[in-house]
Amino acid sequence: MTEPRRVFYILLPVLSCLFALVVVELGLAIAYPIPYSLEKNMYFEADPHTGYRHKADSVGHYPNGIDARANSLGNRDDEISISKPADVFRILMIGDSFTVGANVEQHEAYPQVLEALLNNAERRVEVVNAGVGGWSPFQYAQFLDNYGAQYEADLVLVGLFVGNDIYIDRFSVEQTLTAVLGRRVSRDAAESWWIKPRVLAYENSHIARALMKTSPEKLDFTRRDCGDFGDYYLAVQKNRIHSHLATPTAENQSLAEANVAEVLRMQKSAESMGAEFAVIILPDENQINPLLQQRVIVEAEKMNYDFDMPQRLLRERFAQAGIATLDFMPAVRDDGRCLYMNDTHWIPAGHKLAAEQIGEFLQEEGLLP
Repeated sequence: MTEPRRVFYILLPVLSCLFALVVVELGLAIAYPIPYSLEKNMYFEADPHTGYRHKADSVGHYPNGIDARANSLGNRDDEISISKPADVFRILMIGDSFTVGANVEQHEAYPQVLEALLNNAERRVEVVNAGVGGWSPFQYAQFLDNYGAQYEADLVLVGLFVGNDIYIDRFSVEQTLTAVLGRRVSRDAAESWWIKPRVLAYENSHIARALMKTSPEKLDFTRRDCGDFGDYYLAVQKNRIHSHLATPTAENQSLAEANVAEVLRMQKSAESMGAEFAVIILPDENQINPLLQQRVIVEAEKMNYDFDMPQRLLRERFAQAGIATLDFMPAVRDDGRCLYMNDTHWIPAGHKLAAEQIGEFLQEEGLLP
């Protein structure tokens, strides 16, 4: 065999493989554009003030397949003019995954439903959904301190979820998670040796991005009835039940005061921006559903719990500080429907009820124009 022919037979499969890779890259560019969430959630990025937040103009997907998109400001919301129009009353809504609307469509999340309810012929209202899944009161306050002023809000609302906001021990950026490749990760994981080559491959190769996509398949969180609980959900709720002890431990009392202090910090920040401030206390299903209580509490220990805690503590502390507060738990208890999914969050009907209650509360408190 002549030398040119030998070279040809060697180069042909190499060039064919390279051509195939280019074709695959182009094809995957459509399926896995940058940025594409590896996590079954919003697409996150590291942030120096809050640990992590949504990446601007990003797209992810919740475990049940619903799109999880962020606008150019990193909010799960429609685009808004960062300079507020003169005839608009703007509400900045800050919270965790309940507020962002985890596992429901964007338009079904309660901040968006509230916006639709408040608008009428005489009044233009924007409700900016600045919720981020997994955030705590420290991160709410950090966001408001460092990014809040740009929104020119007339009213700042905080959705405080008692399931994990009150006794959480997170009061510095170093204690928060960070984000790598769209995922929330611990700071130790973010500093491990293999992160940099993975980031390089992810950012430059659609093939690598597709291979790294190891998230579970689409999950279904719907329930047949109010007593239908998944094993994962029961484990989460058992871990949270201590939040409702009639007599909190000394450690929990200290943590509750520290997290209340973060809310008071937000009150001062809102005042410095010329905005009104209010808190919406969001209940955990452990407080609402007796069928769930039977599954997560030993009957002999039930007397140790007070399912009005910690709402009573929060209402007292916020009243002392002059903060308008809506306790959403009575409305959920009175409703009678099963408003929660097996992911701890509300179904669309829960978001709609929350929006209706918040709208009435804002009117009663004189917080609307």
